Order: sequence, then structure tokens, then C-alpha cells
Amino acid sequence: MSKFSPASAQTSLPAMRDDQLAIAEAIERSWRRCMVKGVDEQAPAHDQIITAHELTQRLEKNRLLLTHAEPEMLTLSGQIAHTRSLVILTDSDGVILRTMGEGVEQGDIRASLLPGASWSEEHRGTNAIGTALVERAPISVQGAEHFMAYHHSLSCSAVPIFAANNQLVATLDVSNDLNQPQQHTLALVKMAAQMVENRLFHATAQGEIGVHFHARAEFIGTLWEGLALFDDAGQLRAINRSGQFQFGLPLDEDLLANRRVPFADVFDESWAAFRQRCQGSDLLFPLQLRNGARLFARTSLQNTTRARPVVSQARESAASLEMLDTGDPQLKLAISQVKQVLNRDIPVLVLGDTGAGKELFSRAIHDASNRRDRPFVAVNCAALPEGLIEAELFGYEEGAYTGAKRKGNHGKIQQADGGTLFLDEIGDMPLSLQARLLRVLQERCVTPLGSSKSIPVDFMLISATNQKLKDKVAAGEFRSDLYYRINGLALQLPSLRQRQDLQRLIGLILQVEQSPHTEISSEVMALFARHPWPGNVRQLHNVLRTAIALADGATISLLHLTQDFLDELQTAVSEQPLRPALTLKAQSDAAIATAMQQHAGNVSAVARQLGMSRNTLYRRLKALHLG
Repeated sequence: MSKFSPASAQTSLPAMRDDQLAIAEAIERSWRRCMVKGVDEQAPAHDQIITAHELTQRLEKNRLLLTHAEPEMLTLSGQIAHTRSLVILTDSDGVILRTMGEGVEQGDIRASLLPGASWSEEHRGTNAIGTALVERAPISVQGAEHFMAYHHSLSCSAVPIFAANNQLVATLDVSNDLNQPQQHTLALVKMAAQMVENRLFHATAQGEIGVHFHARAEFIGTLWEGLALFDDAGQLRAINRSGQFQFGLPLDEDLLANRRVPFADVFDESWAAFRQRCQGSDLLFPLQLRNGARLFARTSLQNTTRARPVVSQARESAASLEMLDTGDPQLKLAISQVKQVLNRDIPVLVLGDTGAGKELFSRAIHDASNRRDRPFVAVNCAALPEGLIEAELFGYEEGAYTGAKRKGNHGKIQQADGGTLFLDEIGDMPLSLQARLLRVLQERCVTPLGSSKSIPVDFMLISATNQKLKDKVAAGEFRSDLYYRINGLALQLPSLRQRQDLQRLIGLILQVEQSPHTEISSEVMALFARHPWPGNVRQLHNVLRTAIALADGATISLLHLTQDFLDELQTAVSEQPLRPALTLKAQSDAAIATAMQQHAGNVSAVARQLGMSRNTLYRRLKALHLG
């Protein structure tokens, strides 16, 4: 077979990091598998797409996965929006379940990146999704590294997702055109996949007592902590992958299937002594493994049942009302007002620009109420197709419409019973459904589609919109009676450019991202202060989250901001630049030169400090005539 060979190309590559070498070797193994199996490199791109019925079955089977992956896919899509990339979630067979983003340019390839398409290695040859599933490891496949000829225009980075005890359940992938920027993509996908894994672990793993541990105390409570769940007798019931790495346990699905692992087999302490030592304490304490390694740990009580509905397992509120009060006067007023109406059955309407933090604020209201232990059910009225929103909101009985599930389905309103119903972008609710919602709010009963039975419901109502509802009422696009029903207390959230608490807000976001000790350079902070932030708090959060991942513990500098954001910054400050003679590129070059001086020309040390690969640093040094 006369075509590109990863093995032959490997010898001509410059010195590679261990992770780069591992990927190159994985691609070579994949090509060998494809050739042994006789994979057709010219097979049509539209092949291997399952039927709509089969896709529906897979979506239902993976509903929990989709619930926990959705928020991270949204965040990841925002982080890479400038690259015209497609964020893809597949099941454990490599079948695409969900996509987000603009996608690739070529129509024939775009068609093969839709839900229902299989990207297993057997069907598509060497590719990031299929090869990541086989290798059970993160991988990037660029251009001609793909086995199929018509995939050579793609750049793909995929990371496998594991549920509790190493059950491989999915992959998360970013695919885009090869000529688009690729730097840092795999690192971002890894972080998003880790978030999904943590969500799935907490939602599905069984155990009564959790031991959170890490060799470094500051990593407890972060994405990288180990978490082991034990039953009341001290038997290990579940452990996340970080914990397995730290314990030195094999990463296989059968780890706990046919064997008992008591606490004393892992830690150098009896279960009884451990229970006595940490009883009733949430403080950190030292703990030693049987091999002598020392850790820091804390304990937590776990729920032994998973009775809450799936929708309530979505992201918990990341901040309380007190945490959100970071010093801005307008926000402080809104917090003060909402505290006065809490638990009085007064509907709240949250107003603000897109990205101003309306859902986060609404979740904080829920957590401050006496309904905090009940579900918080969010419905984005703008995201659901008009033909589905009625069934999603009100639910349906068996046979209510073609394709309805056999046992029917509880709607979001019924799922919110006892808790909080959050109607986001309510200004986009179809006029035809507004009357039905009004009746539910008046009668506190919901009637599912296809049913004549009314079901009592009790919930706190919070609505949000970025639109001027009074104008929509005047135009006949929003019912006036519904407007006055949802507008018990209207709260206006300021846009980020209007806020006076940027520095404290950044500190809060770092805390939410479990990186409170991350430092930000003075150059970056000065540029943040001058930026108009068109995407508001959501944009700031995404920028910081990406920078945290790329900095990997180092001080966040200009080198850890995406090129798209740097271009936006340059445009924003061009009229009144902070340093007229110093462009963003010049500041970045200066940071490299300073680091080279600090480390006496040690390229490895400089690369670690600046959070870039050695190859990238060599190119930058050559351009600066410093290499």
C-alpha cells in the first residue's frame, strides 16, 4: 500500500515530548490495525450512518451522559469559537450523539460529522475518535495521519471519557479544517472531558464514605483530586481515575468487579482507626499509603441512592449570593432585594445582556431558598425547537405523538415540583405556549400531552431574558398577563463593562475553577481592565478557564490567551493603547526574552514557565534571533 506512513515520518520529526511520542506511536499502531483488517481507504464518506430509530435508542440509552456533557460542550465550544470547530460527543462505539459549533467547510465531510455517523476505527480507519477508543488515551490526528484519504483535510483531537471504575462510555472530540489554528486544542478537550468524568462519577458511583486525597493539599477539591468511595464496612466500592493513578492500581474495568479491596489494603491504617480519627471533621489530615507515600485527605458522606431525577444532577450552583456580592453597587442592590422576597412565593425576573450571569445568579437564588435540597430545573426557551418545547415543558403520556416513549415522560414543570423552575430566554417562548404556561402558573397544575389528568405542582419560578419584554408586549409578541405574572420582582444585572468589581470577580472565577492560587500578570490584568467584554461574564469566565488550563500552574501571561482573544484585545485598546509603542506581540516577545534571562538560556525551564512546547519556543526564539 503506497501511501503516507506515520512510522517513516516519525524519524524526520524533531525531538518530541513524551506525550507527542506516545501519540505518534499510537497512530502507527492504528495504521497497522487498519491494514491488517483491510479497511478501505476510499470508502464513501456517507457510509456507516445509523438510522434515525437507532440514533433515538442510543440517545435514550446515553441520556445521563448527555446531561452531564452538555454544559462542558457549551463551554468548550465557546473557548474555540474562533477556529470554526465542531465539538463532538460520541458513545462508546464511536457513534456521534451530539455536536456543537460551526463545523468544517467541506460539505461531504460535514455530512459525516452529524449525529448518527460512526467514527469507529473499523469504519473510518485511523481517526481521533476511533483510535482514542481503541487506545483508551487522548490523541490528535492531523491531516494525512488519517487513514482515509478524504479525511486529510481534517484536524481532530479526541479524549476518551470513563465512568466509575474505568467503564469507557464516550469520547469528546474537536474537529476542524486543517488550516485553522490548532494550538492547545487537545489540552482544552482533556480538561472538558475530565469535567464530564467527574460529573458522571458523582452521579453514578456508589459508596457511603468518600475519601478525597492528593499528594498536594491544594489539589484537594479540584479536578485532579483522587476520590475513593467505601461502604460502611470499609470495602472500596468505587474510585476515580486520578485516585487509581495515585494508588498505582491497574486501569481496567474489572478492578472491583470480582475482588474485594478493603481500606487497609490501600492505606497504612485500619478502617476502624480511620473512622475514629476523622469522624465529624471536614478538615484536611495526613494519610499514608501502604507503599509509604504520604497524602493529604478529607472525608465526606456520600448519597447511597440516586433517587433525584437526572435533570437535577446537572451542574450545581458554583456560587452563593454572598460569593456573588463582589462589590459592584448595582449587583449588591439586586442581591439585597432578592433576599427580601426569598421564600415568599414571589416570581423573580432576571434581566441582563447575554453572558451577564443570569443562570448563575438564578441558581444562587435557588440555593439560598428553603428549596435548596430539591431540583433546580433549567429550560432554555430559545434552544428548544418549537415542536418540542411543549412536550419538554408539560410532559406527555404514552402514545401522545409518533415517537413518544413507551411510558410517557415527565415534563420539566413536573420535574421541578418542590424545587425551582428556571425559564431562561423566556422572551423567546412561542406565543402559542404562553397561554398554557399562564394557566399552570395560575392553577399550579400541569396536564401532560395526551392526558386529561391534572397533576398538582409546587415550585419557585425564576425567569430570565435579555430582551425588553415591555416592547414585546406592546408589539403583541408576548402576553401582557403572562408578563405581569412572571414579573413579581425584576432584577437588572449589569453588563461586565459597567461593573466596578473586575478584580474581585476574577478572584471569584478562579475560586470557582478551583484554581484560587493562580496568578495573573500585570500586563494581562491591565488589558482586562480596558476591554469592553462584549460577551460579558461568560466571556471572561471562558477566557480565564482556558488560560488556567494552558498556564498549567504558571502565572497567566499573554502567551496563555488565545489568538482570537488577543486580536479582540488589540482592537479594543487600539484607540487608547495602554503602552502606545508596545503591541501585544511585543509584550509577548518581551516576556520570552525576560524568561530567557531569568533561566540563563535554559529552554526547557523557559517553556515550562511560559506554558508552551519546546518546539514552539524554538520557533519564537529563532524569530527573535535569540535561539
